[in-house]
Amino acid sequence: MLRKIDRELVNLRREEAMACMHYSLYHAATLTAGSGVELLLEFLVGELIDALTAVQPQRAEQLRQNLEDFKYQKGDMGKWGLGVWCDFYLEFQIPFELRDNLGYQSKVFTDKYLRNVNEEWNRCKHDIYKALPDTAQKVVEYFNEILNEVGIFSSKQGGKMDWRQKWRERINYWTVNNRIAPETELLSNLFPLLGVVERLISDERIGYEYKTRLMVAENYVFSTVDLVKEDDRRPHSLVDDAAVLALTLFWLLSQDQFDKAVLQDCWQQNGRAEFEVERLYNYICENHDTLFPDSYGHMGNSLVWAAIRRIADEGPEALWQNYWKEAY
Repeated sequence: MLRKIDRELVNLRREEAMACMHYSLYHAATLTAGSGVELLLEFLVGELIDALTAVQPQRAEQLRQNLEDFKYQKGDMGKWGLGVWCDFYLEFQIPFELRDNLGYQSKVFTDKYLRNVNEEWNRCKHDIYKALPDTAQKVVEYFNEILNEVGIFSSKQGGKMDWRQKWRERINYWTVNNRIAPETELLSNLFPLLGVVERLISDERIGYEYKTRLMVAENYVFSTVDLVKEDDRRPHSLVDDAAVLALTLFWLLSQDQFDKAVLQDCWQQNGRAEFEVERLYNYICENHDTLFPDSYGHMGNSLVWAAIRRIADEGPEALWQNYWKEAY
């Protein structure tokens, strides 16, 4: 069964990709834009089937059957990924169908562009340092060009601030209505912790060996590839992002060469940085069973926690070493 993808979700991917580019998170920008293209391809097939159902029911049924046949060959559509959607579009000439039945132009939406974005997306899936500024920019621009060409998606400016504001409002609303939920403690600290990490990255007193690891943690927050699947309507799906930031700071404090006074200078919140970070670390450890629900069919609670808890001892790069190849 084809999922019903809404425009808001596709637009959110655009905003996330722009935010990642704004902060030079090229790997996350490429992955996010690729995820957006994947959602867009699924959305457009749904729009095409709906349009054909009204005027060419037989053709609509044939397209549904093509999807079912492809699903039989490739597996569950919910786990297809960008590459399989590209294959489907190319094999059944979907761009031409969209042009003929919905009036979408295909100056950008071509076989060549689909293959290029899928190639860059695949590179980033296997090496978090592959994405260079120019390749990330190319994929993000391609995503924007397709959305503008299709013409039914509003182009939102502001990138990162729009993304933050949207999540801040949703998180505030959720925490007010779920004060006793264990996730509230972490969600209320998501943006303050993110601010601390960003100030540390910009601080000249922080060595390169620490900056790169802090960037990995920040990358995780803005990337749509998460241990706990991000759900736009459920802010508590961001609890893993807050935990990654908290555990990264806990790990940073354990490094002998790190000047703890720098963290205090970047803290800009009530309380001492060391005390608050340790408090959050203990809170996560004591409540991990309820904080990290099953995210993917093959990952149970203990595996999500196992991937996250290693950050405290090994740093945020443990995320990629432990999880990346497993899930993708």
